[in-house]
Amino acid sequence: MKYKRASIRLKDSKGGERYLHDNEAQNIIKGDEELIQAILAGNGEGYADIVERYQTGLFRTAYYYTQNVEDARDLTQDIFIKAYNNLTVFRQGSAFSTWLYRIAVNHCLDWCRKKKPQYVEASCFDNLCTEEDSPEDLFLQQEIASEVQTAVASLPPIYSTVLILYYFQDFSPQQIAEITDAPKRTVETRLFRGRKMLREKLHSMSSGGEGHDLLSKPG
Repeated sequence: MKYKRASIRLKDSKGGERYLHDNEAQNIIKGDEELIQAILAGNGEGYADIVERYQTGLFRTAYYYTQNVEDARDLTQDIFIKAYNNLTVFRQGSAFSTWLYRIAVNHCLDWCRKKKPQYVEASCFDNLCTEEDSPEDLFLQQEIASEVQTAVASLPPIYSTVLILYYFQDFSPQQIAEITDAPKRTVETRLFRGRKMLREKLHSMSSGGEGHDLLSKPG
């Protein structure tokens, strides 16, 4: 069975994240497929490994849409439940991460249509972490950039989605095209326009609007 080249972001044992590329990513894709086959064969406990593998990335995605910790956690749980209930329609041989994030993006967009996100000041998270912190809390403590998150969340969904997947989840334009069911050229156009809109918003929110690493990624 042939697998596409891929890049995957995974949580490590300390709650941080690392990137996998090419051959290593292919092993993860194969591992996902083996887990899914086992789950469909009756080993429901295997789904815990899927949750462990993707929970931080899904929470990150949900948070950029909601700007709220509890809403992001609820959405993340809903996404995993929805994915579990639809495992029988997952096409074996394709990247599970792409299929999972397609569910995640659609679920988050549905949430956005029903409820307008509320911005939460970064200072609210200063004392959020304790010795028993979850990976989601560690992410908020270590990586939160309130002005960028606010600017991204304020963009129209077609632009915020591609920016979230490209910059914060490290998906390629081709992978984003598969997740959003849009032509690759359309994704590239939305990335270009979204970057321009985001740069303008960041410029108006900061002194000079420079120094944001988010906008320095090639592509």
